[in-house]
Amino acid sequence: MDKRELSQEEIQLWYKWKGTFNNIFGRVIKEMSEHTGLSEGDYGVLDRLDLLGDGKLRQQELADSMDWDKSRLSHHLTRMEKRGLVTRKPLDADRGVLVGITDVGTSALSDARPIVAMAIRRHFLDQLTDLDIASITKLAERTKTRSP
Repeated sequence: MDKRELSQEEIQLWYKWKGTFNNIFGRVIKEMSEHTGLSEGDYGVLDRLDLLGDGKLRQQELADSMDWDKSRLSHHLTRMEKRGLVTRKPLDADRGVLVGITDVGTSALSDARPIVAMAIRRHFLDQLTDLDIASITKLAERTKTRSP
């Protein structure tokens, strides 16, 4: 078989995998948004500021951690600033920008985390056996480190 083409079974497997992830992820985000008003992007920004930067990160580091381009993040941060979730301060030394989580952002994140945890548990973790977890973990590690 030509490796540049996929068989019907391979195509079906790919779409099942992708569809399952999108379905679960969509349900988690929907529950979080309905209960907190945060978007996926809002939660991603707040979560990374808290976990990776102890409340503050350079804007470029934040963009890199989210795999977003600078423009997308900048527009999103503008909307978040207007809602009082984050602040941005120019760094004099190298023209960078420091993004910080506000008290409002910290509170929103604290409210969202248990909702996200319960949704992940309900829609994903509770569906798995110990063997499933071991298999998914192995697959994630193998595909993460595999070079092209």
